Amino acid sequence: MRYLPKKWWHDAIIYQVYLRSFQDSNHDGIGDIQGIIQRVEYLKSLGINTIWISPHYDSPMDDNGYDVKDFFTVSPDYGTLEDFKQLIHVAHKNQMYVITDLVLNHTSDEHPWFQAAKDPNHPEHAYYKDFYIWHDPKQDKNGENTLPTQWVSWFGGPVWEYVEALNQYYLHIFSKKMPDLNWRNKNMKKALKAAIQFWIDLGVDGFRIDASNHLEKNWDFPEGKPGYEHFSSLPKHHEYLQELGRELFKPNDLLILGESGGAKRQEALQYAGKDSHEFNLLIHFEHCWADGDDTNKKTPGKWAKGTIDLAHIKQSFAYWIDIFKEEGFHTLFWHNHDQPRIVSHYGDDAKYHQRSAKMLAMSLYLLPGIPIVYYGEEIGMTNVDYEQLSDFRDVEVFTEYDNFINNGANHGEAMQALKDRARDNARTPMQWHDGPFAGFSKVTPWINVNGNKTTINVQQQQTDEHSILSLYKTLLKLRKEEDLAYGAVDFYNIEDQNTFNTLVSGKHHDYLMLCNFKDTPIKQPMDTLLDGAFTLYLHNMPTTPQGSSFEPYEARIYRKKSEK
Repeated sequence: MRYLPKKWWHDAIIYQVYLRSFQDSNHDGIGDIQGIIQRVEYLKSLGINTIWISPHYDSPMDDNGYDVKDFFTVSPDYGTLEDFKQLIHVAHKNQMYVITDLVLNHTSDEHPWFQAAKDPNHPEHAYYKDFYIWHDPKQDKNGENTLPTQWVSWFGGPVWEYVEALNQYYLHIFSKKMPDLNWRNKNMKKALKAAIQFWIDLGVDGFRIDASNHLEKNWDFPEGKPGYEHFSSLPKHHEYLQELGRELFKPNDLLILGESGGAKRQEALQYAGKDSHEFNLLIHFEHCWADGDDTNKKTPGKWAKGTIDLAHIKQSFAYWIDIFKEEGFHTLFWHNHDQPRIVSHYGDDAKYHQRSAKMLAMSLYLLPGIPIVYYGEEIGMTNVDYEQLSDFRDVEVFTEYDNFINNGANHGEAMQALKDRARDNARTPMQWHDGPFAGFSKVTPWINVNGNKTTINVQQQQTDEHSILSLYKTLLKLRKEEDLAYGAVDFYNIEDQNTFNTLVSGKHHDYLMLCNFKDTPIKQPMDTLLDGAFTLYLHNMPTTPQGSSFEPYEARIYRKKSEK
């Protein structure tokens, strides 16, 4: 992989900021761009050199900014265009890069394009109507209008919404307030390209492409339920991405992270291989939901929490690292704004909170590839502690709660599923200190702060050399010193459901990582693994561990004695 032409992002250590929840600078309860600027020094001290911010565009916030109302404007919630320019300036001055979310699949229903499209009396109705996807009603046996298909949206419920003035339905594979764009329309593509060029001209260094594999739909509109195969990962969407790559992404040397679940080897390289004209990095989710419970019919799908399939997680990492070996770069991340907090998900957010958070970091951040740290992960932020449905804010929550009740779940079962899996788990305010509102704001935030801010916060951990935060700094520094983006890895006992053991090859040394993913002690074959060639380098225990017995969530990193 070293023969690949050197790009600036090959050394990237990315930090994902959920803008609404990171830092409120103007005391309105909402995180903002000036808040990020205030925390640039903190990010530098952590070892970050690339900031990825969630959608900053003007939006009615039905889906926290992924429902864009104006692609050329910053949301008043987050600041002004001048604030955004200042962020770019401050970041670049500090040798940091900025990438932003780019929403290509849909707009808000409040976007002027859609307002014209749904209004037959609008002077530009005919022009803008074809920016979106419409279908006539079907007729039932009584002659009444019915849905064009039984397709189900990713947020639950039908993908079709009726507009009486047109006697037609529009397609929305997410919220009904997020109508899907018609990528077969040349004028729509031209308008989107102008918006992309606008932010490039302002100095952004790249984009994370949201829902990139949904751009094409099956225009025959066959029946099917849920019908995902008719609006997800259809081959033609690659043509749209390549068009953007050739015209905008490649000529401007941008870092492009593409979100696409379900890709296999050939398609992954088509997305992000060294010869790709689409992305530089692929964000996939194969390792993110390895603890499902298929027997749970009350809160099914991702909402059903079961036992962790650790072998699946290891196999996923091994598979994806191998795909991009000498062909590109793998992305390293545990979770993002759409998954539960990792320490609550695959660790223990109670008795073994600190230890399991450290173990999860140690198991991941020495692997080859480009790392993405999600805000708050570096201090071990946990899932929500909410007790009321009204505490949640995500549009998906309320639809799914009703689905759970209809499936036979009681209120307690439905709430537990939400506390385990809802996206709001990863969207609570950053916990800077143990004071009012955790230092995020001086007023009540848009979503409640987690009650454990008194024991989990940045201020407390900055002065503790044994904290989760300190460990993250150590690991990210080691990544740079050992050039681990280009490293190699071997997974030991990949079928084992208890251990996460790997041998990583760095620029100067080899590292043996031994991790216990269980909440019970296990034995490790130390003599075989160490073979007299390694010495203990880093661990997550209160005292120096010895022997072959590993305590719950214990992790050790051994370094090979001889330097390369």
